[in-house]
Amino acid sequence: MALGIMVLALALADAPVVDAPASTPGDVPVEIGENLVRYAIKGDTTSELISQMAKLGPYDEGEGRRFQGFTEWSVQWNYQMASQPGGNCSLGDLKIDLKVQMTLPEWEPKRHADQLLVQEWPRYLAKLTEHEMGHRANGVRAAFAVRDAITAIAPMADCGQLASAVNAAGNAAIAQLKDADAEYDRETEHGARQGVRLP
Repeated sequence: MALGIMVLALALADAPVVDAPASTPGDVPVEIGENLVRYAIKGDTTSELISQMAKLGPYDEGEGRRFQGFTEWSVQWNYQMASQPGGNCSLGDLKIDLKVQMTLPEWEPKRHADQLLVQEWPRYLAKLTEHEMGHRANGVRAAFAVRDAITAIAPMADCGQLASAVNAAGNAAIAQLKDADAEYDRETEHGARQGVRLP
């Protein structure tokens, strides 16, 4: 349920300077790639399933423990330098890429499994998915925040300084959403307050 964040900034400071207009938010595409991973668990009772998820669930390196579900997102940006009249250096061909991976449990009950558990499993999985979608939403917010922060940077005389400013702005935007993700888990108690519980 906690969120891991990887950030990769492709500054391309050594890329050739080309004649191109500076980017504006509406011109910059945000590409989103998503992947759903399921891990199989076995058991006939609630305690057995909880034990399985504690052993097999996705591991959050930040918190040093496993969770029943997990969403990880990463934001990448790359660009070229663009020359402007007067010799200033600005951004051109900016692209933002968001990758999201959600991991959820998968259970196929046997005939002798607890019937209340069988009935409640779809509700539980829906609530867990709802919680993880909240983390996904923060990833999407981060991608657009990075785009807006970078495109707001004014041209500079030095391309090296511009590259540093771009990466600082992008990483600052991500840090804010990382904090929001952590607060989301605190407020929801990792989904418990949203109904993520087995009978």
